[in-house]
Amino acid sequence: MGKERMDDRAFADAVLREVPSVAVPAVLEARILADFDAAAARRRRHGVLRRWRDTIWPGAPLWKPASVLALSLLIGLSAGTLLPAASQSPVATAQTLALLDTTPALDLSGDL
Repeated sequence: MGKERMDDRAFADAVLREVPSVAVPAVLEARILADFDAAAARRRRHGVLRRWRDTIWPGAPLWKPASVLALSLLIGLSAGTLLPAASQSPVATAQTLALLDTTPALDLSGDL
């Protein structure tokens, strides 16, 4: 293959063939492996917390799902305290309240 027109792959192969290979010192290899083991141990310690976080919001820092859950709890509590209950409404009658208190008749095993 000539130097006049080389595609990227052929050029990269030619350049990499000319680069001399250097052996990695044993001390550096041992340090890299030790750092990898330390990082894996840190991940195992916080595994439950990270799995919980990744279930809710994959890849996000821990403060994001915690703040979203706290905000939703705050919105739910404020809606529960500020909105009137059905029993306090002047429109609510005994018949309406009786309907709200009964459980619906669902037959979930009917198709099985």
